[in-house]
Amino acid sequence: MAAFTLGRLSLVPLIVLSFLETPALTVAAIALFVILDVFDGVLARRQAADGPGRRSLDSVVDRIGIDAGIVGAYAAGLLPEFLLVALLARDAYCGMLCARMMYRRRVAIKADWLYRGLNLCVALGAVAAPFVPTGLWEASAYGLLALSIVVAIDLTRCVRVVENSPDDVRTRVVGAGELRKEFG
Repeated sequence: MAAFTLGRLSLVPLIVLSFLETPALTVAAIALFVILDVFDGVLARRQAADGPGRRSLDSVVDRIGIDAGIVGAYAAGLLPEFLLVALLARDAYCGMLCARMMYRRRVAIKADWLYRGLNLCVALGAVAAPFVPTGLWEASAYGLLALSIVVAIDLTRCVRVVENSPDDVRTRVVGAGELRKEFG
């Protein structure tokens, strides 16, 4: 399973290098990345290999793919440096939170509509970037940053619930929605 998940990383250079130079190739690479991500999760669940470790690895690969799109947009001149730094810093923060939770509790948070919605917005934004005026793309990137901050706040709260839960909540995957119920 890990080889399949890591195999998606081979698309990252293509996403960055083709951004705006060959929009059709960028769109195809992002679409393939997303399709393989969905297939990877379905395959893992069917083979009963969907534990916290696989979820964590999948999340890291997802973030690398998403950040590749963000770097590609910056390199193509579609994203101001402030947004590049803010979006990457937000991802680093969320990554550290999840790594800490995985280290301390061996728990991975299963993405729900809020987290998947953010990823879908990033993917759609990257796919649409070659066809949208720069000003509109930049404005939508600020919206993306706002949604990213909402997700980071939600994730912070979810991680706190996991870290403050009894010790029997170890080595499992827990849904973000399930954790959200704990804090109201």
